[in-house]
Amino acid sequence: MPPAARSSAPRTLAEDLRARDDDELAALFAARPDLATPLPTTTTALATRATTRASVQRALDGLDTPALQVAEVLAVLPDPTSATAVSRAWGARAGGVLALLRARALLWGPDRRLHLVHAVRDLLGPHPAGLGPPLADALGRRSPQRLAELLEDLDLPVTHDPEAALPRLAAHLGEPAVVEALLAGAPAGVRELLARLTWGPPAGSVERADRQVRAAAATGPVDWLLAHGLLAVSGPGTVVLPREVGLALRGGRVHRSADREPPEPAVQRRRPEHVAAASAEAAATACRLVEELGLLWGSAPPPVLRAGGVGVRELRRTAAALEVDEATAALVAEVAHLAGLVADDAEVEPRWLPTPAFDAWREEGVPGRWVALARPWLGSTRVPALVGTRDAKDSPRNALGPDLDRGAALAVRRAALEQLAAAGPGGAVDADELAARLRWDAPRRAGRLREDLVRWTLRDAGWLGVLGAGALSPAGRELLTGDDEGAARTLAAALPAPVTEVLLQADLTAVAPGPLESHLAQRLASLARVESRGGATVYRFDPATVRRGLDEGLTADDALRFLADVSATGVPQPLEYLVRDVARRHGRVRVGRAGSYVRAEDPAVLAELLSDRRCARLGLRSLAPTVLAAEAEADEVLAVLRGAGLAPAAEGPGGELLVGRAAVLRSGPRALPRPVTGEPPPPSPALLSAAVRSVRAGDEDAEAGERRRAEHVGAPALSHLDPATSLALLRDAAAAGRPVWIGYVEADGSPRRHLVEPLGVEGGRVTAVDRAHAEVRTFSVHRITGVAPQGG
Repeated sequence: MPPAARSSAPRTLAEDLRARDDDELAALFAARPDLATPLPTTTTALATRATTRASVQRALDGLDTPALQVAEVLAVLPDPTSATAVSRAWGARAGGVLALLRARALLWGPDRRLHLVHAVRDLLGPHPAGLGPPLADALGRRSPQRLAELLEDLDLPVTHDPEAALPRLAAHLGEPAVVEALLAGAPAGVRELLARLTWGPPAGSVERADRQVRAAAATGPVDWLLAHGLLAVSGPGTVVLPREVGLALRGGRVHRSADREPPEPAVQRRRPEHVAAASAEAAATACRLVEELGLLWGSAPPPVLRAGGVGVRELRRTAAALEVDEATAALVAEVAHLAGLVADDAEVEPRWLPTPAFDAWREEGVPGRWVALARPWLGSTRVPALVGTRDAKDSPRNALGPDLDRGAALAVRRAALEQLAAAGPGGAVDADELAARLRWDAPRRAGRLREDLVRWTLRDAGWLGVLGAGALSPAGRELLTGDDEGAARTLAAALPAPVTEVLLQADLTAVAPGPLESHLAQRLASLARVESRGGATVYRFDPATVRRGLDEGLTADDALRFLADVSATGVPQPLEYLVRDVARRHGRVRVGRAGSYVRAEDPAVLAELLSDRRCARLGLRSLAPTVLAAEAEADEVLAVLRGAGLAPAAEGPGGELLVGRAAVLRSGPRALPRPVTGEPPPPSPALLSAAVRSVRAGDEDAEAGERRRAEHVGAPALSHLDPATSLALLRDAAAAGRPVWIGYVEADGSPRRHLVEPLGVEGGRVTAVDRAHAEVRTFSVHRITGVAPQGG
């Protein structure tokens, strides 16, 4: 901008923005990303967008405690005000904070005439910093007669005109010396009552608060305060301490103290090797549980509730199968869903199934698996800890349900982890102290949920291995910086080296002295079950587990060969006997489909089945010495015979042995869930540059268009005016019936000129006849950029 443009004080926020250089505009877009989406067309459009309630709400939520305190000071002081007055009312030099508010377009104007954006004042509420309404508003409920009586009791010139009485009372009672002089002669109890209202809340309940009182007849503290204007009536049963009186009682300070320094949480040091080891163990466990969840739901998928999510019974069944509590089972399901490993299959009767990505994920090592889980968790707004709590309709919130997103969760999670990162390697911080620091950093963010979100973040991060022993793990630190490859390498270095051998023992157990390589663990799991986990994993062999492997297509020789290859000590004789005994009996009895049938080479075996009560419900009957017919289906016959202690096998129509692998179910490909924040992503450097160029080009086009239209229709040049000045000119035009030119920012952000005849001005809107279209339109005052008389 030319120097002349900067030398004169801006009259509107749009003029203030127009006078900023490109770097300042880019900084504004970086601090408030919502202003860059979509690209603003002019500085007028940018100013309009920057003053909307939604945008200002986001900006306020990102302010720290000093900035929010100064914003409250500005909301309390009259508009405009000065930087000196702000510093005095805050109790500290406010120059740096004012510069921050100005850079974020929440404040505009030079230091001697500072204007707070109106939406900021509205969003801070009627009682900023616990102060009541201004005296003129608080006393405005009184009738002209009672205002005159109050003037008389305060020894002020009496008038029955409220327009004159209210400013006179506000100016008098707004003087701290006057308030102190009145209180010097106050009866007992007055100061104690005021002490309860001084630092907020400024309102209290009183019976018949609007009763008429005079200073001479006042008896109790409330009557005395009402009679001297130090309390005002805000409702039939409530009184309020006026703002100027509250400020006087506070010694002219808006806050007890200027809170400029953040609280520093106490850091507890953990040994780095313990942090790395604990996080690695947690990461491996998290990956194992997600894998077990996928395998479980791939064979027995839970249905999707009508309202979405997993039912309470199904979650309980899942928790029992994973051998964890229900809260952990919900966390496992949520993390798997965020990583795109389980999803709703979107069928007519939908179920939760592993996705095709689950199979590819299983083939990776633990470091790669962990990054695939931790990265989406870090960027999510889901709060698994809410599972089991009740919503507004007293219905339980379900795992994977639609009511677990909290917009503040993402910001709180990242802020908590960044504080742990700032604590240094091995630095752990108490949850309450961490929440206090985050409260200082962003007082309006998350509200009452903040403390819970911090505790839940620490719990989930500890389970996932982002933390170890309460401190940020080395891999978690890399993850936080966005280096996924570095995180995987760091975790791999902390994980114990995978083993390729187990110790087979004569008591039919196998001990893996460390984490088995993935393919060996999967193969061993088909022949044995996990009995215990820890530093070493113990597997147990029994007839049922060996039969499971044989059902999947292994032979006795295959199983023994695998065990010999994986064993560091050879195959103990009892284990070899177990495998060969189960294999010898496996398939001696076969079940096939006729309706179905049972076949065996030994007629004596079938004769025993015919007389066994446990098989009565199968409806068995003899077709031949070695063949029985059954009324039940083949799957039921197999289950009953196994329950009777046999080892039957299924066979096909040609008599071939059928491999009984469990059906593996998968959903179709599914996109990853997206965080529900309502916040645009941080703009890239390219977007920042494009936003600045768009504003500059739009201003140039608008200026050229204004000149062309002025030359064509004879419209005067329109100076940018503040809303108060525009309102005054429009009221005058409406009263005189004169047409005027107005500059107006349309809904699409483009500026236009209209020749209008104002009909009325009310509630921030102007009703006028648009001469060009011969129709009555309503114009919002905050979109009017300038007003000029026709031909002026």
